[in-house]
Amino acid sequence: MKKIKAVIFDVDGVIFDTERMSSRFWIATMKKYGHKMTDETYKKVMGRNFDGVIDGLEKIYNDPDIDFRSIAVEKREAMINELDSNRIPVLPGVFEILEYLKEKGYKIGIATSTGRNLAEKRLKKENIYAYIDEFMFGDEVENSKPNPEIFLKVASKLNLRPEECLVLEDSPSGIKAAFSGGFKCINVVDFKEPTKEMINQSDGICNNLFEVIDWLEKNNNIL
Repeated sequence: MKKIKAVIFDVDGVIFDTERMSSRFWIATMKKYGHKMTDETYKKVMGRNFDGVIDGLEKIYNDPDIDFRSIAVEKREAMINELDSNRIPVLPGVFEILEYLKEKGYKIGIATSTGRNLAEKRLKKENIYAYIDEFMFGDEVENSKPNPEIFLKVASKLNLRPEECLVLEDSPSGIKAAFSGGFKCINVVDFKEPTKEMINQSDGICNNLFEVIDWLEKNNNIL
């Protein structure tokens, strides 16, 4: 296997335990306006940027009477208020894998569908930002995941080819984006259980970031 030189992290569902929270806020806001939404519906669009989620929901519901954009804005503001008022839940193994990657000489990238201002604020708040070498945010690309643009751009900033990078993702759209871009990818299982397609498009399935360290030790072992 060609050596991996960088690890690129998604944020929501890989670094922060926020996908369940996002689904909860979507369900509550949709209910407020008389529309039903479920966790399973949210899972179909999770991992995309703001416009990508709206586009996905419009296609799923196919109901021109639902103003998804205004609902999305209200949902986002409510969730921002909660995250600003409390600590952001960090998933197990985040600091351990970041320390491991630094020690072993890997480059570290972020490719998140969240916009720059919000993502930077959250990463700095939880003392993660300083570990990262390069970033790409959802408002810096034209095409949302599952388009591979965001991964290709952060790999370019890292001065590496896609096949030299390992992407850590939890969502179907993120895994598909990594696969389409020619990246190695591990599905770090969080809110969404892997589908057959996700399994087929992943180089490994890990239940947490500690297992990703073990995977790298077994499959890359650069030192």
